[in-house]
Amino acid sequence: MAYIRRNSFVFLFFTLVLILSFYSALSHNSEEAHMVQLKIEQGDTLWTLADEYSGNIPHHEWIDEIMKENKLAAPVITAGQTLKIPDEQLNFFPDDNLKLASDSE
Repeated sequence: MAYIRRNSFVFLFFTLVLILSFYSALSHNSEEAHMVQLKIEQGDTLWTLADEYSGNIPHHEWIDEIMKENKLAAPVITAGQTLKIPDEQLNFFPDDNLKLASDSE
């Protein structure tokens, strides 16, 4: 204990460095998604955007995430509006050659 009293500034400095290190490690989110702005066109809905960009994420989860990120109170979007979506989701392109039973011709 006498050692700590004699070197209180050193002890305080290392304690402060340790606390700041923990804070930095806990507050930094390495998986933070980079967001891009997507301009809404006429006829777009959150569901149709989920068809294009959600990838393997269920549509309702993707819509909830987008609503939360864009602070939308209701799942309503309008033409000309911009939405933030994660940029890794822009790499998903649906296979236009794939025909589903629900697709009508």
